[in-house]
Amino acid sequence: MTHVEHARLAELALGGEASAEHDAALRHIARCVACRQELARITRVVTTASAVSVSDLPTVPPDRIWERIRQELSDAEEASHRPAGEVGPPGPD
Repeated sequence: MTHVEHARLAELALGGEASAEHDAALRHIARCVACRQELARITRVVTTASAVSVSDLPTVPPDRIWERIRQELSDAEEASHRPAGEVGPPGPD
């Protein structure tokens, strides 16, 4: 049995225009559990994505966050090069 192509399922989930190909896909989906489940998954994604607003989109972290990440990575790298038992940079003698 030939299953409905993923692109066709996406078109159906997006509410694409009716056509003979869509009708044939819908008939197959009515009989095929796997295609019906995949259409349901894609439809959930479309529904969720349609509800996203600008305020839901990620924003660029402020420079202070990137600086802290750089500092922590630098500290971790320095610590990995210290001899065992040494805690920090050598102090004044």
